[in-house]
Amino acid sequence: MFLFSWIGGLIDRIFAVAGALILSQFPLFMQQYQQQLTGHISELQLQINSMRNAALLTGKSLKQYILKFLQSEDLDFKHQGEILNNMLQRYDHLLQGQQALQEAPFYAKPILFVRYLDLDIARSTWAKFEVGFPLNPEGFFYAILGILLGLAIYWALRKICQRFFKTSLKTAP
Repeated sequence: MFLFSWIGGLIDRIFAVAGALILSQFPLFMQQYQQQLTGHISELQLQINSMRNAALLTGKSLKQYILKFLQSEDLDFKHQGEILNNMLQRYDHLLQGQQALQEAPFYAKPILFVRYLDLDIARSTWAKFEVGFPLNPEGFFYAILGILLGLAIYWALRKICQRFFKTSLKTAP
């Protein structure tokens, strides 16, 4: 019996440490996501400034310039207007998400992160993600949360296994 309790104690610690290590990666992922987000916003800003300058050459605002493309009878110009309009909308959406994440307290960031998540940027971030261990209050908070989650998963699995083995022992000949 001593061996089973020793193994059980070891396994629950493994789950706790694994939970801490896994969840503590979330602030790092968000940080790396925000760096990529900033890069996308900067590139869009360059493109939008070019469009704005082109619009100013003919005395138009950016919206008037895009509207001229959208209202064109020529399908090529109309499609170009849609591309320009989508670019402007994407810029606004990404900028809004960036500002929300920068201004949010650490406990609200996960909700805002999911709300403003751009899947293309998230995939790119994941492909280049570098694992680490954050040594700040946010990393500590997520590590504690990970410990609790790891222990909760361990205890849930333990209860399921206990019920399964009790049921199979009762039905065994």
